[in-house]
Amino acid sequence: MSTVVSYLHTLFSYFIQLRSVLTSDIVALGVIFAVFLAYIMFFGRNMMISLILAFYPSTLLYKTFPFIDKLMIVQGERLLIINKGVIFLIFLVPLTIIISRYVLSESVYTGSSHIIRTLGFALAGLIMVLLFSYGIVNLDPLHNFSISVDALFVGADKIFYWNLAPLLLLAVL
Repeated sequence: MSTVVSYLHTLFSYFIQLRSVLTSDIVALGVIFAVFLAYIMFFGRNMMISLILAFYPSTLLYKTFPFIDKLMIVQGERLLIINKGVIFLIFLVPLTIIISRYVLSESVYTGSSHIIRTLGFALAGLIMVLLFSYGIVNLDPLHNFSISVDALFVGADKIFYWNLAPLLLLAVL
């Protein structure tokens, strides 16, 4: 009987430790990673490659679009973020479709290399969402990341190097 109690105590202590580790940032990043993993599984790696390549010109077009203030038609912080996100998607989706026409067919690699590439592309998507949050549209009203995540992405030099990360993952994978 005491061994059962000791096992339950050990299991409960692991649960308490796991609960302290699972912060809202990890859950949010995990959900974003899972969304990109599902995107890759549904649309394929070619569309993810196209999305990565279309992200950069879309960012440039969004930042230099002269009529962005006239297209803000809603009030409130959250609705304004959604409005800005839709405008960014208006640039991103057509560019992704256009670039996908020129991306070569998927490689025939299967097995562990296929899984590693898929996970790498999902990681690149996660990095792009964080770049979107810190460099293009501030997503703090939807989810405010902790100081440790902020420290990784705040600053012009850090944003520059994080912008290289999806391209490096694309080159390696």
